[in-house]
Amino acid sequence: MTAKKGKKAARKHGRTVSHPSPIQALVNGQSVGTVENTNQSIGDAARGIATANGLKAYSVRVNGVPVTPEDAAKGLGGVKSIEVFAKDTRG
Repeated sequence: MTAKKGKKAARKHGRTVSHPSPIQALVNGQSVGTVENTNQSIGDAARGIATANGLKAYSVRVNGVPVTPEDAAKGLGGVKSIEVFAKDTRG
């Protein structure tokens, strides 16, 4: 059986083909673990990482690319890493 037929058969019988891989979470360039690839948006995932690490003002990169407000509303599909960087808030 070919791989394509195997996936089709798995869907037909209600089995999952594969699990989404976890996403690497980074804060200021340092790994802080992983984020599960769920139905949450990029912005929600970044907010969770920032909050868990005590950041109030931050910027986000996904797979090394800066995230725009429009991108933040998108899902986590295809994301390999999400990086949160603290913004300097000193006066």
